[in-house]
Amino acid sequence: QYMQGLDVNSMLFDRRMNIQDFTFVVESMVNREVIYNPDTRLSEHFRNHNLDCVQVNSELALDLFEERSRYRGEIDGDYSVRRLARDQMRDDPVSLARLRDADQEKLLEYGIDFDCDIIQYLLPERVAELQAQDVRAALTALVEQIDSDNLDQAARDLATGDYMALIRLTKYHPDHERIIANIGTGQTPRPEVKDDAPDPNSATGRIKIQTSQKTEDLLEELFTPGRDDYDIGEFCDSFARLLKTGQQPKAREIVRQLIDFLSSVNLEYRQKALQLTGAIIDQVTSTGDRLLAEAMTDQIVARLNKKQETFEYSEIIVNLFVRSHQQRQYGLLARLTTAMAGRRAHSENVTVYDSMAIKKAFETISTSGSIDTLIKELVDAVGEDGQYIRQTLTSIGSEEVAMGLARIISHPKRSVRQVTLKILAELGKSSLHVFARILTDDAMFEREGGRYELSDERWYVIRNTIFVLGSLRDPQAVPFLRERISDTDVRVRRELIAALEKIGGEDTVDCLMVMADDPDRSIREAAIITIGLVGSPEAAPLLMDIARRHPQQAQKAVTALGKMGGGEATAFLKKLLAEPQELAELAGGMVSKDDLRVAIIKSLGQIGDRDAIDQIKKFQEGQSATQKIFFRKSPVNKAIAEVLSKK
Repeated sequence: QYMQGLDVNSMLFDRRMNIQDFTFVVESMVNREVIYNPDTRLSEHFRNHNLDCVQVNSELALDLFEERSRYRGEIDGDYSVRRLARDQMRDDPVSLARLRDADQEKLLEYGIDFDCDIIQYLLPERVAELQAQDVRAALTALVEQIDSDNLDQAARDLATGDYMALIRLTKYHPDHERIIANIGTGQTPRPEVKDDAPDPNSATGRIKIQTSQKTEDLLEELFTPGRDDYDIGEFCDSFARLLKTGQQPKAREIVRQLIDFLSSVNLEYRQKALQLTGAIIDQVTSTGDRLLAEAMTDQIVARLNKKQETFEYSEIIVNLFVRSHQQRQYGLLARLTTAMAGRRAHSENVTVYDSMAIKKAFETISTSGSIDTLIKELVDAVGEDGQYIRQTLTSIGSEEVAMGLARIISHPKRSVRQVTLKILAELGKSSLHVFARILTDDAMFEREGGRYELSDERWYVIRNTIFVLGSLRDPQAVPFLRERISDTDVRVRRELIAALEKIGGEDTVDCLMVMADDPDRSIREAAIITIGLVGSPEAAPLLMDIARRHPQQAQKAVTALGKMGGGEATAFLKKLLAEPQELAELAGGMVSKDDLRVAIIKSLGQIGDRDAIDQIKKFQEGQSATQKIFFRKSPVNKAIAEVLSKK
């Protein structure tokens, strides 16, 4: 009565409608939120509340309503979805053929407002009910249209498409062979069409359809509310038969439904889905079944990316990981672990997961046995497999991975060493903890017979350890590197400087300042230059002190001051250039004063501010006429000319 009062003749619900939208529609009727008024339009009421998934009195809604059969609910009869949907499917063979690949939009054009999946499911049985002579007559008529000279290209293409679609559908008809016998002409040969759909008229087809239906029925039965006494054995047998009869698409659809149940708010459903999905994973054994593992991985990754997983996912992820690893499906391992790693973050020295399911799954798969196997396979892998294994290990990112890789860090094969070092550099805190332990292990630095250098075997391990710690660029590695800055092996100290340069920061500068007093000249010079590269201007006084205490390194210290810059560095360099006595004291008779001047001029040029450039010009102008004429091409004047030409 309310709808009549509002002059509502038809309402069409869009597929996007959710339960909240539907509830609002019902409440609008029951609660009469709109004041009873014949002039009130329900469509406007919905529009005012931003409800755009209901059509009221639209042309499409009216057409669907007016052109449809009318049913009386109080009269006995079949009012199932199957019956109602089949009533919308016409008896014409060509019309049925066009439904074969129709999407939802096309179905509406044909006057059908049922879901695509329902129509595709019913299509075989609807075709089987047609009279064989009617189907053959339709095919013959299409052939005549295609061969006709009066047809334009668009109409011929349409007829050809209808012909091929109808030929495919005849496979569902009991008289398939009689229908297609001698159909076609020389101009229009009968196409050889391959179709994955089971033929209900063949023994194989009937088996497939029966198996598919049985699996669906068992799944529906298992997930009936209150079914506590269930045995999954029959379902597993039916699902296994689904795989054996080659019905991979149907198997993947069942998997999708189970994973949907895994995300349900109903705990009972989740537990059943967990048990059934685990049983399915156990059946993924053959090459053909790998498509099933791929489908399952796709579903799980999609839900992880949307943060829709429940705690039960941890067990499924582990089972799928183990099975995929056994089948050497490294691409699936990489996809799965990469999606998991996207839900993990590092805050200071703590790893944080936004999902307990993912945390538990990571902890379970990161066992020494599993990791060692992956690393062994990494060593032997070629091509794409190697990339996937590397991605998997990086995504797992645990200390077990770092420890396993540490054991092959000095592998004889250069390619293996390179890949290992790259992975370790990406593992962050896990690598830091493992390699810090190696570097602080005094047993690794023991020598025989009072030797200064490490044995080759230990040296390679220590070198790579220092390299990894530097590659992490983590300031927390500096205290561990500091412990070895006085090692007697000069190679160790040289590697330490290279690692410290990558890390930078105040703690690094402190270490380098100590190493600037190293007994080996090459180490001192490398430390001083590195201070200039990574130090802040505040460290300038420390470099000045080094230059005064070690005249041999004065030139390197001056160069480092130019790289470092800052007011104190500029003032110190200006004074050296302006006052010969200061310069002589710094050189201390250990280095050439002209070489020192060249370094000062270049450093001031690198600083490049007006104060620094003015000092260079002032020095140039202060030269005597003799110096300007006879020493025009001296290293000092060349340096001045080079700097000023750029400024």
